Amino acid sequence: MSKNFLIAAYERLQARLRRYSLSHSEEDALHDAFLKLWTGKYHPADEGEASRLLYTGMRRRQISLWRSEKRHPKIPATELQIAEPPPEADEENIFLKINELVMTQLTPIGKEILISHDVSGETYEEIAKRLGMQEAAVRMQLSRARKKIRDIYKQTKQ
Repeated sequence: MSKNFLIAAYERLQARLRRYSLSHSEEDALHDAFLKLWTGKYHPADEGEASRLLYTGMRRRQISLWRSEKRHPKIPATELQIAEPPPEADEENIFLKINELVMTQLTPIGKEILISHDVSGETYEEIAKRLGMQEAAVRMQLSRARKKIRDIYKQTKQ
């Protein structure tokens, strides 16, 4: 019976949101609140309680989104400035430097995976089968190898 209360309260709040033509984020917040209540162990005793729980969940989700946007504001694409490469950037020298870092700074497995994937074009599945690893482990090793090369290269540029 409490699931019926929840459905009725959800439909009423959804109709109210549509009547005031609020944004999709409010409707998404309502869906999130509904799913948490639907799959949770607590079931409302009446439609009023279900409505209050949905409204509270929706309000908390919206506050969380608002705080997130305040911490990480979105910049319009028209305001982005793309940095030009330095005029002295010689692609051949950059390639040789990165190649040297790959050969000297990576572990043997990291080096093998990076070269197999990025140079030879092998898929994660092929590399995993050949090396007897899980596909997820290959992805992780490749990610770590790229990060290490990127960090070392940045340090040498400064």
